[in-house]
Amino acid sequence: VISHSSSGSSSSQQSTASNRTSSSAGSASSYEGGSTVSGGTGSAVADYAQQFYGNPYVWGGTSLTGGVDCSGFVMQVYAHFGYSLPHSSSAQRSYGQSVSLSDIQPGDIVCYNHHVGIYVGDGMMIHCGDPIQYANLNTSYWQSHFYAYGRLP
Repeated sequence: VISHSSSGSSSSQQSTASNRTSSSAGSASSYEGGSTVSGGTGSAVADYAQQFYGNPYVWGGTSLTGGVDCSGFVMQVYAHFGYSLPHSSSAQRSYGQSVSLSDIQPGDIVCYNHHVGIYVGDGMMIHCGDPIQYANLNTSYWQSHFYAYGRLP
């Protein structure tokens, strides 16, 4: 069970837009963070999620290419790796184990009140805003809404 943590993201983790690069897949982008775990399932989850960068937001949607909401995004990305998660951001917080900021790794779920995303490294997450996009977890907005980090087994 992912539990609430009062610790926000460290201001020492910084990232810039220069770390985003276009891929050969056309409109997709990737985030080249310095803290990725090579060869691990978490980094594979983060890599897979990033191919959907720029795809549309659709409330209640479950299509990674045609339209998805935040919990549908996390649900469908993890389904690709054999996980069955609910289509609810608050329900997704009850899956996996709580992870501290010092142990966060790419592929971990980033939980907020009524929102979720996937950590990709270097203080960044990919999430379904409008459209699917990156967010710097070190901004005051995301820090003030932070709930917990979680990792699936």
